[in-house]
Amino acid sequence: MPQIEPSVLTALMKAAKDAPFHTSTAFALRAADVGSRAAAEQRDALVAALRLRPSEGTKSRKEAQAGLPSQPAPAQLEIWNLYADGVSDPLLRGHLHHLLLDAGHGRTYDHICGAATGYLDAAQLLLATPREGHGLSRAARCLTRARELARRFNQPLLRDRATTDALALAERILDGDEDEGRALLGLLEELRGPRGDAAVLADLAERAAERFAHDVDDRLGFLELLRESAPPSRRTEIDTAVVHTLLDAADVADAGHRRLYYLTEAATEAQKRGLSELRVRAVMALQQTTLEWTVIRSEGTLPRALVAGQRALVDAAPDLQTALWRTVEDIHPAMRTQAQAEADGALEGLLRLPRSRINPAGPVFVRPPVDADDDHAVQMQVDGLGVFGRLTAVQLDRIHERFRPDEFEMIGALAHETVLPEPRARILARAFLYYWLGEFEAAACVALPQVEQILRELLRTRVSIVSVAKGQTPGGVAMLGGLLQSMPEAGYPADWSRALELLLVDSDRGMNLRNDILHGLTGTPPRHHVALILQAALYLLSHAHGQRAAPRTTA
Repeated sequence: MPQIEPSVLTALMKAAKDAPFHTSTAFALRAADVGSRAAAEQRDALVAALRLRPSEGTKSRKEAQAGLPSQPAPAQLEIWNLYADGVSDPLLRGHLHHLLLDAGHGRTYDHICGAATGYLDAAQLLLATPREGHGLSRAARCLTRARELARRFNQPLLRDRATTDALALAERILDGDEDEGRALLGLLEELRGPRGDAAVLADLAERAAERFAHDVDDRLGFLELLRESAPPSRRTEIDTAVVHTLLDAADVADAGHRRLYYLTEAATEAQKRGLSELRVRAVMALQQTTLEWTVIRSEGTLPRALVAGQRALVDAAPDLQTALWRTVEDIHPAMRTQAQAEADGALEGLLRLPRSRINPAGPVFVRPPVDADDDHAVQMQVDGLGVFGRLTAVQLDRIHERFRPDEFEMIGALAHETVLPEPRARILARAFLYYWLGEFEAAACVALPQVEQILRELLRTRVSIVSVAKGQTPGGVAMLGGLLQSMPEAGYPADWSRALELLLVDSDRGMNLRNDILHGLTGTPPRHHVALILQAALYLLSHAHGQRAAPRTTA
């Protein structure tokens, strides 16, 4: 039977002190010297636990176990169980018990109580001694997890305690000066349901909608909660407030595309909620817009909800390698032509207009002549790639925040015996590290040759990449442009083939990053362009590692 190693316990408590996230604790603990080999095994097991994310809202133990990257070894679970009752930090205690509950280890009731009480105690500790920039939001997350566990496993005493603490924190946020609208929204969303007090929830949601009116997303979230919990007689009033929120946001938007986005949302919501007068107002405001579509494409920032969604994909990944694969978005929508998008209904709002030109006098949206070329469609594809790059940059930043990977961890996640052996994996790993250091030109110059090499190895067994000399015509090896054009023949999606052409080698209408960067024809590339280069490498590697469907076998 293993015993707690004092050196490991001391190192764990030291690492956890003032650490904002478990990943930060894991990073510090991994670097600690704990002495003996047995102590090092316990340390490594705890580091593995700190890098895992417990289940959220899971209905059964079976589903929770399915969310783990692999079932932990019995010896590892014993170490988690040992320290779950031995640590003094309540947040660590709750985290370890939660993982043991997910893994189905030991008595379920013990781990439910251990996890929930650990989170509840951690919340009180965070509120009593708040850490700069994290106290209220971390306490809110702890209470949300505690109540979710108590509700899921039908523990009324724990649920009532979590509810009482959550309501107290909600009042504290509403009465305070901190801008914690998102944390409050998460709390109130957990409090709703058949066992929640609808009147209390409606009062809190209404007050919060006024308190955080400066944040459009938060206000809309609170209004939706108010609509769910308020009497049906108030729904028209609340629906009107939702549309007015969007119209007011459009009036003060600091970027052209944001104004159009809010107006489009206002018109959509007004039509859906039966508010015809407000729909007319939103449509008239759209008609008075005089911005050119090219201006719309180049301005503004990504919506907060979209950014949050990309971060959530990374947060849900059980390990570093899975998180890297999750940055590889489906490129297909960005590569569709405008006609295809209209026919399929894939693009919403203004993106479905027949022609992306706004007449200042109207506007009047006109279709291009039948014989027009596809310059507009290609430009839309290039702009779509730009959006993908910005989303990828968000995810890469989140991966760095969560895992803080070093060179060796990146090599382990990227290396493939055939396509990217360890020496080349080390080179690509350094490209990612350069990127996270803000050395974007260095990251691009290091990564681009590896993208070409990975693609060449992937295609080697499917298409001819070496031409034999014939007469006076010398032989040679297919260059990147030829390799990309060979991808559909080898069974890879034509959408990605086209995307990579526009990204790397199309000098006419694409980004042409490979040629411009490696030939010294441009300065430091933008962050999201480098993110796209790294994403291209990850996309190709994901095929080699079997994370995506294998290419179709060619005849």
